[in-house]
Amino acid sequence: MVYQGVAAVTFSPDGPWLASTSNHRTVKVWDTPTGKEALALDADGKKVTSLAFSPDGKRLAAAGTDRVVRLWDVGALLAPKPGR
Repeated sequence: MVYQGVAAVTFSPDGPWLASTSNHRTVKVWDTPTGKEALALDADGKKVTSLAFSPDGKRLAAAGTDRVVRLWDVGALLAPKPGR
């Protein structure tokens, strides 16, 4: 078994979310108060080497070795769903 460490990690500016990548092709967003995974985002099979939240915490950028920056609207993805 080959251990792969965390390649990139970043906290949202207001603190409730932590984004990380360890397999380089999936970005996970964690709920920091509970420690539970909130989202898993596919990086289109490309290696992710760095992550950053926008200053308002609503968008997440992932950059990789393919020199492409992927953006996700995590504010919408993490918003509470109606009826919950």
